[in-house]
Amino acid sequence: MNAVGFPSDVPGRLAPTGISTWSSQTWDVLTVAVIMVSVTTWVIARKRGCEGPGCEGRGSLALELLLQVMILAPTMLFCYWGSSCPEPLRAVGTDRPTVSVPGDSVVLPCRAVTHTQAGSLGLEWRNLRTGDVILACGEDGGECRGYREGAWLLDSGREARDLSLHLDTVRVTDAGRYKCTIFTGRHSSTALMELSVAALGTKPIIAVECVGDSTLLYSCRSGGWFPEPALVWKSSDGTSLLPRSNVSRTRGEAGLYGLEIQYWAHHDVPHSVICIARNTVTNVKMVSAARTSGEQQ
Repeated sequence: MNAVGFPSDVPGRLAPTGISTWSSQTWDVLTVAVIMVSVTTWVIARKRGCEGPGCEGRGSLALELLLQVMILAPTMLFCYWGSSCPEPLRAVGTDRPTVSVPGDSVVLPCRAVTHTQAGSLGLEWRNLRTGDVILACGEDGGECRGYREGAWLLDSGREARDLSLHLDTVRVTDAGRYKCTIFTGRHSSTALMELSVAALGTKPIIAVECVGDSTLLYSCRSGGWFPEPALVWKSSDGTSLLPRSNVSRTRGEAGLYGLEIQYWAHHDVPHSVICIARNTVTNVKMVSAARTSGEQQ
């Protein structure tokens, strides 16, 4: 890996370290080899098992084997040559999700690896969740057109084969899977990557109210979350109160989630309650606790 997180030089022919890493050309070579061995075995078995007048017209074993080699060897060499030649054009992204917070800027990496003297590259960035084209560039080397405000490339990016997408003022609606497609002439390649948007909400506020002679209302409120947070709502002894509570979820204009939990205690009044909201992307938690007297912790 180099300084910006891209792989180093692309090797010419793969030297597989495991079956799962074998390329299609490697499988082609293996298939031809298996066919060649199978045919050779069949020829030998046929010659050994051939007896009687019908066998006189057949060629010698060496001649038949030579004929099989002449038929199959060019195919095997072609497959091997294909596996030795690198792809003329390849898009390289990142396997790890890129995480951003609303309002920040983010870069989705995509680089073109070419083994030919290709001219200007065509480019298309697309949000696969919505199907929208975010940015597109033609092969003529002209200006790129952004279809989302704040989407751009580096001025020198296309010449340097750096086609990373820059997004300003990230919104929660930007979250999703993205596809970087590069093309030139009859060659094209794509790279897929994930953009996760995470907003850490407010610390939960717990309130305890007396709503009757023997009834207490415990409530927990928090807002400003994305995606929708995971909740823990329990008593001091660890018993979950969620199955017996009302949970209300809201979503504001900015796409952020808010929540409110209410639990009515009639006779089994807990000594204290704990409310936890956790962001499922960053795994960051906001925790609050309160005693029956209403004292926050």
